Amino acid sequence: MEKHDNRPALPKKIYDQIEEDVVKLHIKLELSVPVNPSEVAKRLGYIVHKFSEIYSEGNNLIELRTGNDGNRRDGLSYYDPDVQTYVIWVNDIDSIYEEHDGFTIMHEIGHIRMGHRGDSQLAEMVANYYAAYELVPSPLPSMYKCSSFVDIADVFEVSADCAYNCGRRCMNWAMYSGAIKPYEKVLIDYYKKILKGG
Repeated sequence: MEKHDNRPALPKKIYDQIEEDVVKLHIKLELSVPVNPSEVAKRLGYIVHKFSEIYSEGNNLIELRTGNDGNRRDGLSYYDPDVQTYVIWVNDIDSIYEEHDGFTIMHEIGHIRMGHRGDSQLAEMVANYYAAYELVPSPLPSMYKCSSFVDIADVFEVSADCAYNCGRRCMNWAMYSGAIKPYEKVLIDYYKKILKGG
């Protein structure tokens, strides 16, 4: 598969699956820019907790804060049969920026929405792309007159790193996408109404 940017080399059908699901969420949940990841989780019926909630109770967070490989983890998610929904944990203790916590929530939502059952490099790549596309779908920066990565960070309320990566993706989308996909047209029409105040 040909790559025009630094995004992971996932099969095209996976990108399309992610992007189409993101568009469905934007429409179904009536999202607007900037997307609030905590609100998205809440409206999907998921529960979000922060590591600091446990830390303040004096519990040992070593197991929660590290994955199977012993490295620091930003978040985790799982289905809890006791509450009959998904629970997302965010490592707000080790994160520096609030935008990073938001990206982590969207990343975990990506795992859930894409049906991941375990950790893998592929699952991480998919969830990262899901989060970035949910926060900054490719057609939107131009609609919001973003002319730089700084504009994307400000308008979409994402970190500088996320804005840079999404900006590259959005530029490549404009240059290489060819015909607009049906779900992209739906997203564009939806945001045209929002921008017109309707």
